[in-house]
Amino acid sequence: MRSKLPKILVVDDDPHFRNAVISILKANGYRVAEESSSLSVIRAINKEKPDLILLDLKMPKAGGIEVIKTMRRMSIYIPVVVVSGHLSQQNFHNLRVLGVEYFLVKPVNLRMLVAKVKEAIEFKAAHLGSGI
Repeated sequence: MRSKLPKILVVDDDPHFRNAVISILKANGYRVAEESSSLSVIRAINKEKPDLILLDLKMPKAGGIEVIKTMRRMSIYIPVVVVSGHLSQQNFHNLRVLGVEYFLVKPVNLRMLVAKVKEAIEFKAAHLGSGI
């Protein structure tokens, strides 16, 4: 039995996309936190304690790859689902090397997004002993 519903941190600088994702995640029973800037992701992780991060790659100041590199340097290993319209072969390779297993290409089918979130959270629960 779960003591709490999983929490998803949505990180995207596009407010329309972020709001659509937040609405669909809440409708599917998830708790949601949001960030519009990649620069405040680490602070949001520490405050919100998410079970999963939905992360855009292309954002002002620092992109998603830089966010994940910072997370890894700080030994933060929360599952990440990259949601981006900029998944080049090089980006894909760099993300795989950083341990990212889940990817969605924009424009995103919201049902597919929910399925990918569920898959990542179930994997975390089964393999990392998350207790969710």
